[in-house]
Amino acid sequence: MIKNKITILTIKPILTKEDIKRKEGDYFDDSHYTKHNKVITTDTDVYGLEEDGNKKLLLKFRKNVIEQDICSDAYNALEKHAKHKNSNRGAAAGKISLKQLPNHVGEIIKQDRYRVFYKTKNGYLSRDNVSNIAQSNIAGYYDRPDRNNYSKLNKKNKTNKKNNIIKKKIPMCRTTQFTKQNVEKWKNTIPLIEKADTLFKHLIPDKHKIQLERASQTPEFQINNTAYSTITVNYNWRTATHCDSGDLDEGFGNLIILEKAKSGFTNESGFKGGYLGFPRWGVCVDCRQGDFLAMDVHEYHSNTPIIGNGRLSVVCYLRKKMIHCMKK
Repeated sequence: MIKNKITILTIKPILTKEDIKRKEGDYFDDSHYTKHNKVITTDTDVYGLEEDGNKKLLLKFRKNVIEQDICSDAYNALEKHAKHKNSNRGAAAGKISLKQLPNHVGEIIKQDRYRVFYKTKNGYLSRDNVSNIAQSNIAGYYDRPDRNNYSKLNKKNKTNKKNNIIKKKIPMCRTTQFTKQNVEKWKNTIPLIEKADTLFKHLIPDKHKIQLERASQTPEFQINNTAYSTITVNYNWRTATHCDSGDLDEGFGNLIILEKAKSGFTNESGFKGGYLGFPRWGVCVDCRQGDFLAMDVHEYHSNTPIIGNGRLSVVCYLRKKMIHCMKK
């Protein structure tokens, strides 16, 4: 399946853990990586050598291992969903910028680095908090209740309590709206997810085994017998420096890039940049359509600037709290 010569890199960090933690929510440009000659464009495994001498796998990257028709079908299915604007991505959406907040935000009541509590423009005090807007959305299954449904059910339960009616339990895990309401589109996405799972198993069998066994314990929230419960799809979104939260700690993140210019229904010239970088290690990857990247998402990572349009990233992973929804 993977026949090309593999380059093995073992690198030392260029920033301390304390330094990179202070950089959370910041952005790193191409120059942060090019000055260290660490832009990965060919089949490569990268290991990080910690200050204490411990060696850890940072990433495995493979070129042209996913069929173009699978990529095109998935792009067609996911593009509209990926373009929806969300305001719940925290540090990944960068430090708060008032210009990047949703339009309905009025008076700011409280603010930290990545979120604000607020009143709406009509004076309503929101119980919710928001971060900068991002074109980033989920599909598959999730280990948190839908915020809108949760609010409605919570309100109904309060009314029921006054009338001595038994509360309806709010389920923790759920099928996402996209997967539930777009059956055909979800079906056209599955071959890409299954391909990612096959590559994950081939490249990192020990991590895949742990993740698959965990995912199999909640089959109703497992994507087609793969090691994943969830995908996140991002459209032309440059992420700020962050670590993923909610993923299985013992697992590994899998990233695929889809390109509108290669999807068979556009004359667009495509995009440049958008490298996925590990700034503490000074290494980044130029991942394009057909490529596959297995990466340690619990390391701080972010994107370099994206020039142009049509970049859709798909991150496949397992939500660690799905296990709490296991049937007894």
